[in-house]
Amino acid sequence: MNKKISIGLCLSLIIVSITATFAVTMVVSKQIYNGIISNISQRSQTYESVDEISKIISNYFYGTVEDMSYLNSALVEGYVNGLGDPNSVYLDAEEYAEYTDTLEGGITGVGVETAYDYGSGSFVITHVYEDSPAAKAGLKAHDVVTAIDNTTVTRGNYSALSEKLYGSRLSSVKVEYERDGETKVVEPLLGFSIPSVVGNLSGNVGYVRITGFYENTAAEFKEAVAKLREQGAESIIFDVRNTSKGSIDYAAQVIDVIVPAISDNIAVAKDKNGNVYKNKVYTAENSSVTMPFAVLINSYTSGPAELFACDLRDISQAQIIGTASAGVGTMQELFALEDGGAVLLTVALVEPRGGEQAVYDKVGITPTVEVTLASGDDSNLLLLTGEQDNQLSTAMNMLAA
Repeated sequence: MNKKISIGLCLSLIIVSITATFAVTMVVSKQIYNGIISNISQRSQTYESVDEISKIISNYFYGTVEDMSYLNSALVEGYVNGLGDPNSVYLDAEEYAEYTDTLEGGITGVGVETAYDYGSGSFVITHVYEDSPAAKAGLKAHDVVTAIDNTTVTRGNYSALSEKLYGSRLSSVKVEYERDGETKVVEPLLGFSIPSVVGNLSGNVGYVRITGFYENTAAEFKEAVAKLREQGAESIIFDVRNTSKGSIDYAAQVIDVIVPAISDNIAVAKDKNGNVYKNKVYTAENSSVTMPFAVLINSYTSGPAELFACDLRDISQAQIIGTASAGVGTMQELFALEDGGAVLLTVALVEPRGGEQAVYDKVGITPTVEVTLASGDDSNLLLLTGEQDNQLSTAMNMLAA
């Protein structure tokens, strides 16, 4: 049985939480808050403003509060949103668990990639991973998904429904699809580990697509590059278009696989005072791969993917092909909260191999060869055929020459 509490009592508890126990709710919130608002009078004014709102709501709000935890979460979320930094976010307990699981093991699901074709109004499977539950259920590339878990796919809900195809829980998802005019229904299981690195060979040019930078990405990347070299690749295209997920730590590990060892560093994280943040200095120590490279980027290339592109340009003289990247050159760190959630907070600026002059935060990376997609749409790359992807074909022609 749910117990209701008065709004006055609820807000009183919130005020106490802010003024006395915020450091308990958020492990490092006091240090963070003091660092942002160092003026004591400003802090006092903030507390007074919340207290004033508490009194107004307590006296005039027509209603009761049934879920104190929801209000606490909303309080912390609003506090973080108030920083005005889109890369600093509050994660509830479920989101926090999902985020850490992804960083540690990559993305899991039924084993497909999908895209919405606005031209035909179809939700299309663009790739099915070998040995995945989706492959075993008979799904193939170019199948059109018409319903997921008995909900018809539309332009308005396809994004939300597509999330049902991902996750690690041991359950299945019902997928209705059309192929050659025939409708079928399958129920593939979730939990398949989707590779973050996919490679293939065209002639003597290798192609490697990186979808995120996770704990297992460096190992997958090393294996993919080694396989392409064994198959006869004399140059490699690295595709980080639409790639933004993962961490700087794991991006540095991937860079270390490919670039030669250098005397200083491949990146360093610096705090707001210009000092190295928590000894975050990244070096290249592994054996390198020496051959011509190209890196494909676009406006959705962000964060760790930008560091990858920037360092390959400055260390391995890779050609950067495409359009300017997003310009997210900061590092985020997770701070766990006692309510089971966490705050993902921007804590440092990432300085790449090229030093201060190569910092790409808020300006992005300018390609050495600018190529705009003929379709003008960067969001659905997986729907493009080889002929339509003129960014990829430009890179292929440059490296095959």
